[in-house]
Amino acid sequence: MASGIYPLAIAWRANRATTLRHALGWLYAACVAWGLAFLWADLYPGNAANLVRYVAPCLTSCAAVAVLGARRPGVAAWNFVVLAQLTVLLLPAAEGLGEVRLDPLRLVFLVTTLALGVLNYLPTRQAAAMIAGGIGCGVEIALLQSAREGAPQLERAAVFSRCLLAASPWLALITTYTMQPPSSPFARLWIGFRDRFGLVWGQRVREQFNRVAVHAGWPVVLRWRGLHGAEMVAEKEQGAMLAALRALLKRFGRDSIPNESSSTL
Repeated sequence: MASGIYPLAIAWRANRATTLRHALGWLYAACVAWGLAFLWADLYPGNAANLVRYVAPCLTSCAAVAVLGARRPGVAAWNFVVLAQLTVLLLPAAEGLGEVRLDPLRLVFLVTTLALGVLNYLPTRQAAAMIAGGIGCGVEIALLQSAREGAPQLERAAVFSRCLLAASPWLALITTYTMQPPSSPFARLWIGFRDRFGLVWGQRVREQFNRVAVHAGWPVVLRWRGLHGAEMVAEKEQGAMLAALRALLKRFGRDSIPNESSSTL
């Protein structure tokens, strides 16, 4: 888990000028919580360790929801929504005075928010990292429920979940390094944004660009994998399309072409 500092530092450098820096702050808090949870569970097993193990997936789900509000204006205010989510998730621990009493409804809420993060990045190049992290969180939640119900047989899965969670940042970095960057500036800008912000914002920007293209009379359609019909457009209009996409991305922060050597967590 400590080795994840390196890919996370690269992610911060790549996204510090974008609205994703708030989501990265929640992600860093979650990574610290995971490290403490693993250490505490081994050294001091009990209610305190279970509490930290519960806080870690809660903070992870907060990072996933923070991405959904990563747009100007309102990106800072969205943190209050995420704080409200965290408060609701921590209520079982508060009600049990430190002992996590997770009822089915709150368990579904936690799993749903975690699943939103995985689904948001499933059609991007970060799918492998998100799936690994999602499975790791799911196994840890199952282990927490198992410990609460006095069924320690699932503890053998702890090593598996820890490996997945520790590997998740590295999978994101490796995937970014090994993927060949698109040739055109438009494709690099679009795919870089899509992989950073995921399905929700990617679809929204795609719809807005296609409306702009219709009004401008451009015979192109922006699809998930890139611009279709660009070969039929003059070079001057291609520059105008790139400028239109940059204008749409201004509310997300830096609109320059992403650095392909940087992680897009």
